[in-house]
Amino acid sequence: MDQLLGYLPGLAASGAHIEPVPPKPSDNFCVYTLLFSLQSEEESSRITGPIISSFNLGRPGEGITNTLRLTRDKCYWLFAHQDGILPSHTDTQIIALRSSKHVIALLPLTTDACMGTLRGPLFEPEKDLIFARFERSHSATETGQLVVTVAKDVNTAIKEAVIQARLLLNVPGPLANAPPLNSYIFENKLTYCTWNSLQPPTPTIGASALNALEHFHSIGVRPAAFLIDDAWQDVKSFRLQSFGCKQLFLGKFSHLSEIVKIAKDKYGVEQVGVWHTIQGYWQGVEPSKFASQYSLIRVTKDGYPGPAEEEGFECYIPHPDSVQRFFNDYYATLRIAGISFTKCDNMASIDHIISAVEVTFTKSGEEIFGNSVDIVALRKAYVQAVTTAALESFGAANVIWCMGMTPRVLLGEIGLCGKGVKRVVRNSDDYYPNEPDSHRYHIFTNTINALLLNELDVQPDLDMFQSHPYISPDDEVNNTNTGTSQGSFHASFRVFGTGPITITDVPYKSSQEILTKMVGDTAPTPAPSVVVQASTAFTVLNDVFDPRIMSPGQGKGLKVYADKTIGIWNVQSGDGKLVEFISPSDISQALGIPSNSIPPVILYIQSSNPANERVILRTLSNALHPDPPIRIELDPLGWATVGVVKAEFLGNQGKFACPGLVDKFLALQGITEARVRCEGAHWTYTVISKCSGTLGLWATSAVSVKSTEVNLIGEDGSSTSSSRPQLETQDLGKAKWITVKLKGRSKVVFHLAE
Repeated sequence: MDQLLGYLPGLAASGAHIEPVPPKPSDNFCVYTLLFSLQSEEESSRITGPIISSFNLGRPGEGITNTLRLTRDKCYWLFAHQDGILPSHTDTQIIALRSSKHVIALLPLTTDACMGTLRGPLFEPEKDLIFARFERSHSATETGQLVVTVAKDVNTAIKEAVIQARLLLNVPGPLANAPPLNSYIFENKLTYCTWNSLQPPTPTIGASALNALEHFHSIGVRPAAFLIDDAWQDVKSFRLQSFGCKQLFLGKFSHLSEIVKIAKDKYGVEQVGVWHTIQGYWQGVEPSKFASQYSLIRVTKDGYPGPAEEEGFECYIPHPDSVQRFFNDYYATLRIAGISFTKCDNMASIDHIISAVEVTFTKSGEEIFGNSVDIVALRKAYVQAVTTAALESFGAANVIWCMGMTPRVLLGEIGLCGKGVKRVVRNSDDYYPNEPDSHRYHIFTNTINALLLNELDVQPDLDMFQSHPYISPDDEVNNTNTGTSQGSFHASFRVFGTGPITITDVPYKSSQEILTKMVGDTAPTPAPSVVVQASTAFTVLNDVFDPRIMSPGQGKGLKVYADKTIGIWNVQSGDGKLVEFISPSDISQALGIPSNSIPPVILYIQSSNPANERVILRTLSNALHPDPPIRIELDPLGWATVGVVKAEFLGNQGKFACPGLVDKFLALQGITEARVRCEGAHWTYTVISKCSGTLGLWATSAVSVKSTEVNLIGEDGSSTSSSRPQLETQDLGKAKWITVKLKGRSKVVFHLAE
C-alpha cells in the first residue's frame, strides 16, 4: 500500500476504498481495486440526464517521469498521447505512469449501467490532476470501480489490469478450448477494401472494384476477402432508404449478386462483405420507408466531440423491440446476394444517445410520440441484433466492429466481456493517405491502442492502407514523404498485427514489390494469397514512454516485438531522421528470455534504407570483447525489421540458421518448422515454409551444403516428388548466405557436413 500511495499520494483523500489483491508467490506485480460509493437513488432522483460522480485522485507522485494515455478525443476512437494532461471534456480509457522502477496502470471499469473513465480538471492551474469519473444512465445503485496495477513493464501492467477487471465483473477470460484462430475468416488472408480505392478520380462503382481485383491477379496477389465499403447502399439525405444497392454503384450490373459472383468465380475471392452503420446509415433510416414494417424511435444525441451532427441532433432508428427483425431481414437480403460478412460502423453513436422516444406516424406524416425507451436496453439490443443476424445468415459472427472505441464497447460484451470469443474490432482512427503527418501517428497510436485491445476478447484491426503513393482527386501522384515510402511504412507494420490485413489500392496502381513482401502462394496454381503475418500479439519495452519517439529532433525509434522479430519505425513528426541501435534488451524481448541467457543468434535485417540490410552473427556472451552495437539509420517514414534466430551448431566449428522467407517483411513467420537431425557424420536441416518465397540459410564457412531437396506440400499435407533446386550462394567472409526460391508451401531438406 505504501508503494501505491508513493506513486499516487492523492488516493488517500480521494474517497476510494482501496483493496489490495493478495499476490501469488510468483507474482512480480501488485494489483489494487479502488471502490467508490456513488450517489444514492434518493440523492439523484431529481436528475433527469446522466448522473455524474467524480473523484479527485490527485497528482502523480514525484517519482513519475513519463506518461502514456489513451483518450477518446473523438467519440469513435482512442488516441495515444505521451503526456499526463488529461482533458476535462473527453474521456481517458486508461493511463500508464512510469517511474524508474515501475509502470502504474489505472483502468476504470464500465458496466451496463455505469461507465467509468478518467478526466482532467476544469481549471488550467490544476491540469495535472486525475479524476475518476462515473456516469450512470439512471439512478440504479452502483459502486464505481477502478483497477490499479504496479508492474515492472507496461505490458504486464495492462495485462494484469484487464485480468483483474474480468474478475471484478465476473466474466471469463480467453477460453482454453477456444476455436483456433484459423477458424476466423481473415486469418492469414488478404482483404481488399473499396474505401480509399474508389475515391475520385476513380468512379465509385462496382466495376472499379472488379478492376482492382483484376490488377491484383495480374501481379500475382489474390485477396481472399473483398469488402465493399460506404457508397454502395440505397441512401438519401444520409438516411437508409431500403436494403437494396444504390443503382449508381451497380452501374452496368442489375444486382449486387452479380458483382459478388464475378469476384468469387473469376478472382477466387472466398468472402465478400459490405459496410453499414449500427443504425442503418449515418443518420438512421427514412421513416416513410421503414415505419410500416418496423417500430421506430426518435433519438437525441449528446455533444461529445467527433460527429458532424451537433448536440441535440435527432434521427429515427429501429425500436429495440424491432431491431432484431430489422437486422435479420437486412442480413437475409445480403446473404441472398452472396454476402458473408459485414463491417458495422459508427458503433459509438449508440453510446451517445441521451434520450429515445417511441414514434408513429399518421397517414399525413405527422409524428405521434409514445413512451420513452430505456437507453441501456437500447444499446444492448442493437449489439445483440447485429450479432444474432450474422450468426443466422452467415453461420458465424463475421462482423468487423468499427468506430466504437468507447468504454461500453471495449469493456462490454464485444471486448472485455466477450467470454473468450474473439471479435474483430478496429484499433484506430482512419488511415488518411492524403495527410502527410498522419502516417507516423497512425502507426504510433495503433501500437499503444493494441497494448490494451490485445488483452481483451478482441482481434485488433490495424486498418487498411495503400501500397502506392497518394493519388489526388486530380489524378496527380504524390511522391513526397507521403509517396512511395508510406506504402512500405504501413505494410511493414501491418504484418505485426494478428487481425485482418487490408489493402485499399486504386485500380492498376498497386506496388507489386510491397505486396509480395506480405504474401505468398501455397501452390504454383492460383489460389488466395497467404499473408505472412504475426501469430502472437506484439509487446513493447518501457522505451515506448520516451517522448523522443514522436518529437522532432534527436529522435528515437518506435519498437515492437513479435514472433522473434523486432520492428522499428521512424514515427517522428515532420522530416526528422533518426539513428537507432539493436541492443541485448531488444534481442531478449524478441526471444522472450533473460538478457543473460541469450545464445549466439543470427540477425536478419531488412529496411527501407538498403544500407541497414544485412545478415550477421551476434555472440553476446563475451563480456570482455562484446560485439559492437548494430546501427540502424532511418529516414522519414523509414522502417526496419530484424529477425532473431538461434544459431544451430554443426560439429566443433560449424554454425547455421534459417531466418525464414527472406523476401517477406516478417521472414521468420514464413516458415512453420525448422529441425536438425544428426546421424553419425550426416546432418540434415529440414525447413517447412508457409508459402512461396525465397528461403534463406546462413552458415559459417565450415558448413558445407552437400545437396538440397524441395518437396511441395499439398492441402492434405502430402508431399510431391522431390526436386533439386538451384541454390544461390553469396560469400560473407567467414560465413555464406544461401537462398533458394520456392513455388509454394514446401518442405526443404538441406544435407550438411562440416
